[in-house]
Amino acid sequence: MEVAANQTDCICVVFVFQKTEQTEEVHLNSAQLTALLNAKQVWIERFSSKLKIESTVWSYGNNKVSFQIYLK
Repeated sequence: MEVAANQTDCICVVFVFQKTEQTEEVHLNSAQLTALLNAKQVWIERFSSKLKIESTVWSYGNNKVSFQIYLK
């Protein structure tokens, strides 16, 4: 996943690999987010593996929106 250059229309996405409790935080634009929402697997460079999406959670706080994706 790449970090989007224009932060104005981006959302923070946190990938969580539950087996190792590793996390990776990225900012995605609307096109990248749409592609992610339609994906069943993602490649996370930091984890060096292709992982299946297990569940997703929207988080709201301090006027910031983040999207957490749990991987297996």
